[in-house]
Amino acid sequence: MSAEFAVGMMRTYAKIPNDREFTYTTWMDAVRGGHTFVTTGPLIDLNVDGQPMGSRVSLPSSGGTIGVSWKAASVIVPMTRIDLIVNGEVKESRTLSPGQDAGSWSVRIEKSSWMALLVRAKYADKPEMIAVHSSPIMIDVEGSQFFAAMDALTILDQIEGAMAYIDTIGTRAKVERYKEMRLILEAAHRRLHNQMHQMGFDHTHSVGAHHSEHD
Repeated sequence: MSAEFAVGMMRTYAKIPNDREFTYTTWMDAVRGGHTFVTTGPLIDLNVDGQPMGSRVSLPSSGGTIGVSWKAASVIVPMTRIDLIVNGEVKESRTLSPGQDAGSWSVRIEKSSWMALLVRAKYADKPEMIAVHSSPIMIDVEGSQFFAAMDALTILDQIEGAMAYIDTIGTRAKVERYKEMRLILEAAHRRLHNQMHQMGFDHTHSVGAHHSEHD
């Protein structure tokens, strides 16, 4: 969220189970459980094998085909398209009716993956935008670790950006605190970077984070 968004334009909704009363506690439980989506207007509902957003679904080592069902509705901005995102990539996609729509997909999963729903929308005089994004549902395939190359690259870039910030323009009220933060970032960077090399993912680094393995 940036200063160009009006207060209240971007909202997070949490789904409370039908058998629970609407209270602050049940709302917080829903947020902690990831039963949420962020939106600029449209509303969505997502289920994977009957499980809501924020859930974990277990599959055997051979993987399996899972059922994905969804509903979407909007009274403010006309919806245009819905995408099923698996490990950062569009797995399924279709156009939407502007005000209300629903559908389902059968998706084959071979390795541990995260899955989320994304809805695009468009005002008549403006470009298409991402209007809704759900929290993920985690698909746990036995013997397969969760690792998505696109996610890893994004996180690695963020870590390198944080390191560059504290090394250059970040204030250092306490040198000890700076060193502590630097060590935490270095450890996270090393762990993720080594994992990427072990799994054979090619990547580049930010300025100042290049090393000989990429020469």
